Amino acid sequence: MATVTVDQAKLVLNSFAAIFQNNLISKDLVTWNKHSAEMNDRNGLTVVEQVTPDYTTTFTNGVVADLTSGVQNTTFGSEQYRLRNVVGTSMGWDDFVKIKDIGDARESEAIKAAALRLAHDIDAYIMRFAALASNNLIGDGVSPVGTWDDIAAAYTRLKEEGCEDDSMLRAVLTYGDKQALGKDVVEATVSNLYALQDGVYREGWQGKISGIPTTFTQQLPSFTVGTRLQTSALTAGTADSAGDYEDYCISAAPGQFLTQILNMDIGSGTETVLDGEVFTITGVFAYDNRAKKALDHLQQFRVVGNFTASGGLAAVRVYPAIITSGPYQTVAQAPANTAAVNFVGAPGAVLKPRFIANKNAIVVHTADLITPATGISMRKPLTKLPMSVRMWQDSKFETGEHRVRFDVAIEPNVVANARRRIVRING
Repeated sequence: MATVTVDQAKLVLNSFAAIFQNNLISKDLVTWNKHSAEMNDRNGLTVVEQVTPDYTTTFTNGVVADLTSGVQNTTFGSEQYRLRNVVGTSMGWDDFVKIKDIGDARESEAIKAAALRLAHDIDAYIMRFAALASNNLIGDGVSPVGTWDDIAAAYTRLKEEGCEDDSMLRAVLTYGDKQALGKDVVEATVSNLYALQDGVYREGWQGKISGIPTTFTQQLPSFTVGTRLQTSALTAGTADSAGDYEDYCISAAPGQFLTQILNMDIGSGTETVLDGEVFTITGVFAYDNRAKKALDHLQQFRVVGNFTASGGLAAVRVYPAIITSGPYQTVAQAPANTAAVNFVGAPGAVLKPRFIANKNAIVVHTADLITPATGISMRKPLTKLPMSVRMWQDSKFETGEHRVRFDVAIEPNVVANARRRIVRING
């Protein structure tokens, strides 16, 4: 067995890290946050973040507002963010030891293959999370994005939801959409929002549609919905609509800020409703709590978690919670007690979401992985992302087997109340 020197190991890790970060398209799609503490490979981190309160205003004529009954409550909410996933790849020892200098490292197909696989799979992981995070869905959930109007409708919905900063918007579509949109795609002159450079093997942000940086990819997910009836019904709409912000603003688990339980009749047996499904409730319109007016479309709700009915009845967690008054109002009116619930997609349908997102809506949490107690390891901080790659060389005494692995700690989380800053799109 050839001996691997420290300099050789550094060459391999530096080359791997450079190829990995140069080909990670999602680095420009979402926001990244690195924790200062190291992460144990077998135990995750959970962080609780405070949510700033909001207030209503009063207008009076000739006198100040009467506050005899008291001032508004200052209510701080909270959201939880979790980091528990370790994503890794590995390579053969023979490929590893033959790298003697920087030229070998640059030309190594093994390093390239391992780094590209890690970048590809992390992109798919993050894109799936982002594509299914939103409660807003434009179109039928399946059809291609074929016209400029499809993009414009999603953009309008983002504005109605209070997403103001256009510079932070990113669109993720399929290559079929690119063909259908044709001349509406303004071609970009750079890749990955950076100038073209050595070690870039995958195209990133390939153009703009309506001024929005857009990537076209085959990595968007297919999403199979549950077996629930497409037209279901609430069973306690009145009681389930009686809460206020204080009831829903403390997240009990990651992603549960401003969520609540809705009781539904979704069939007759053990039907399922799955995390990421979208539905409307008959007669319940969305509400703009900045302009203080009802909007022209029904409020869309997202299922948070997976649920199985018993005798057709299920208690389903949804976003947003139904709040009918105050600065956090989400709907124009409460639903009727047994109002119809209309899901996107027939039972078991396969949906194919594309999306536009504000990149601040999703935060990918990372941390340095710990230094192992056995073998030889080193970490390489990336220059374009707050993340590090750990390389770990190890041998098995019993068999003489020699192994090399590369790992990163990573998990996407949705920012408190930011699901509304993402819109799924179809034709």
